[in-house]
Amino acid sequence: MDIFTVPDPSDSGMGYAYIVMTFVFIAASFTVYKLKKSSQKGKQKEKEEPKSYEMYDPKDRSK
Repeated sequence: MDIFTVPDPSDSGMGYAYIVMTFVFIAASFTVYKLKKSSQKGKQKEKEEPKSYEMYDPKDRSK
């Protein structure tokens, strides 16, 4: 039993099968690209620390 079935070259509809396989490959490549990109953004967000603002300047001791 084969996992992937390759169209028989003697079949008259072979061209359509290769076109469909090409579109499936393009869709899979695009999906993997988007998943990798989103996982990299997730890692970058985890590393970022939220900015905290002070209510006063700690260097200013004039008061």
